[in-house]
Amino acid sequence: MENVDDFLESLLIDKGIDVEPEVRKTLIEGMRTKLTNEINSAAIAALSEEKCDELEKKLEDPNFTNEQMAEFMQAAGVDLPTIVFETMARFRTYYLGTGA
Repeated sequence: MENVDDFLESLLIDKGIDVEPEVRKTLIEGMRTKLTNEINSAAIAALSEEKCDELEKKLEDPNFTNEQMAEFMQAAGVDLPTIVFETMARFRTYYLGTGA
């Protein structure tokens, strides 16, 4: 999470947001949640319908770990590093208002 928080901190700096540390922490937490949701949505969208159904069943298991999730995605052919990179780039463009 440290790299993600560094990324989000850089967005606040680039946007020129200068607020109290507690407010900054709250902003970063909200941004992290939104970014994580966007990454998860993009990763799930990359799955076939069959793999989505399989994942849904796995997510019902409270012992299903993040490591197992990453392994599942890799085995399903999802290129997580690319999805994360592209999603972060879109998030940056949207947040800074530098897109088309």
